Amino acid sequence: MAGDGGERGALAPRLAWVLPLAFLCLLVPARAGAAVALGNGATGAAMTVALFALPLLYTVPRGRVIWDGHPRSLLAAQAVLTFLPFALFGRTWAVGLSGLLGGLLLLTLRPRVGWALFAAVVAAEAVLRLGVFGAYPQGGAQFVSAVFVVPIDTALPLFGLVRLADLVRELRAARTERARLAVAQERSRAVARLRAAVGGRLETVAEQARDAMAVLSRSPEQARASLAEAARVARQAAEEVRHTARDRPDPGPSAPPRTGNTVAPRLALLVLLVDLLVYAGHHLVIVADAASGAAATAAGMAATLGIVALQLYHSLAGRAWRVTFPVQVLLLLVLVAATTGDEHISGIGMAAFPAGSALLVLSGRWAWAVFGAVAASVGVHWLLLYPAGFAVAGFLVGVAASTGLAVYGLSRLTDLAERLEATRRELARAAVERERLRVAQDTHDLLGLGLSAVALKCDLARRLIGRDDARARGEAGALVRLAAQARADIRAVTTGGHGLSLHAELAAARELLASTGMDVRVRASPHRSLPADVDGVLATVLREAVTNVLRHARATRCEIQVVRHGGSVTLRVTNDGGTGGAPQQRTGGQGLANLATRAAALGGHVGSCAHGDDFELTVRIPV
Repeated sequence: MAGDGGERGALAPRLAWVLPLAFLCLLVPARAGAAVALGNGATGAAMTVALFALPLLYTVPRGRVIWDGHPRSLLAAQAVLTFLPFALFGRTWAVGLSGLLGGLLLLTLRPRVGWALFAAVVAAEAVLRLGVFGAYPQGGAQFVSAVFVVPIDTALPLFGLVRLADLVRELRAARTERARLAVAQERSRAVARLRAAVGGRLETVAEQARDAMAVLSRSPEQARASLAEAARVARQAAEEVRHTARDRPDPGPSAPPRTGNTVAPRLALLVLLVDLLVYAGHHLVIVADAASGAAATAAGMAATLGIVALQLYHSLAGRAWRVTFPVQVLLLLVLVAATTGDEHISGIGMAAFPAGSALLVLSGRWAWAVFGAVAASVGVHWLLLYPAGFAVAGFLVGVAASTGLAVYGLSRLTDLAERLEATRRELARAAVERERLRVAQDTHDLLGLGLSAVALKCDLARRLIGRDDARARGEAGALVRLAAQARADIRAVTTGGHGLSLHAELAAARELLASTGMDVRVRASPHRSLPADVDGVLATVLREAVTNVLRHARATRCEIQVVRHGGSVTLRVTNDGGTGGAPQQRTGGQGLANLATRAAALGGHVGSCAHGDDFELTVRIPV
């Protein structure tokens, strides 16, 4: 059961869409029958049905598209349909149908404009009814109250039930806008962190390399000093990268984005409270007007307040519903017993609250069975009193059922608005954590080799000065290009679009390893036709493997193989690092874990093993 303290059951999107449609469909025959009963005949019934056409169109998904394209024209048409019957029928025209226009104003216009025009519509009907034509059937307090209450109790449920359907859809799609914003904010922070840690140092490395090339011929010592400084700064940047990859600061909470369709939890609660209080106030006036004696009046007013108070409890919590729901039904019986005549009709109308409560506190078929039974009991009770009163009985059943749906919908609107906000925040936190993990992985996997290559190029160019100045100058020029590439890698890390190519990484690995004097062998079967995601993961694995060979192993030989066989492709990197194999495994642990995660996402796996002095890293991915 929903009231056992657990979370309310999920509301299916299809059911959420049906609620406002059912609310209006239940009201159509009730209101049309009332028009006939008030003496407006078939014309009045037809005009009543016409008033429901555009609101019904708004509740249908395809109809919403039409409304979005012509909101002002359709609102103007609804306004004409709302006020034209006053000219035809005067004081006998049904009370409260202007609430349909009010609900559409709340749904289609900006909040401030919509609420202001909604108030103006209610005021306009009040002026016509009380100032021009006079209240029908007479000017008693309860009839004056109805002029204001009935439009409000039509507009707010229409607004709330439609927004409920929107919220259910948003709840299911909440992992989009909020998560995108949070990821964008996290990327901005990542850009700032990496630029602060690496960007300035890479500029320094490039500047030192250019200085070395400029003075290499006339001052070899100064050139060596510049390259030594460049190597120091590059290694410092590499250490900062490893630190940044390990320690990812919590970005902290951020404000959720605002959208036009979202009903904030506070507004949803306010709509529910206003509707309940307006309905309760109107029925208190009815009970006070009843000529049933002081005791009956007191009992009726106490029962009315109790029913509404328990409804609010069921709407917001309802954990003790096994006690409170029967009490609410009992209070309804007290109210019915305390009223007579026209007031008796209104007393029966309070059955909408137990009906709505049944949908809130019960679950599954039981909820709808009890809801239907409570609504139907209103008509049955009336027919037992007045066997010929089928029209009034139908009106009472329709109003009870539609109001019960409204109570349920407005209650769930509050609940779902809060859940939507919580879900957005939770999904945003999850998205940020995933983004932080991705940035950390890409920082380690993509920037590691670039910075290691920069430091090695610095060392190589420095050693070549005085022995082969032309080659030293070439290596210094390559150093400037590598620093620029590393800066590009920073942008790739923060955008997630590194687009690594296995073909390009094979060529870069051969060139870089050979520049250290290592014997490099690359054997690759055709791999140009690999899927882009597989190609990118293999390129990343190769980059990490080469980084580890350069950083940890004392290798003189490295062999790289890419073999595509059957339904999989295998990348194997082997080096004779001797005792460097163990440090490679140990210090490269985070890198290997990153690679294993990337491969596993494609159904592959990463393995490593030592054969004597040789250390081998293998990744196999199904194609």
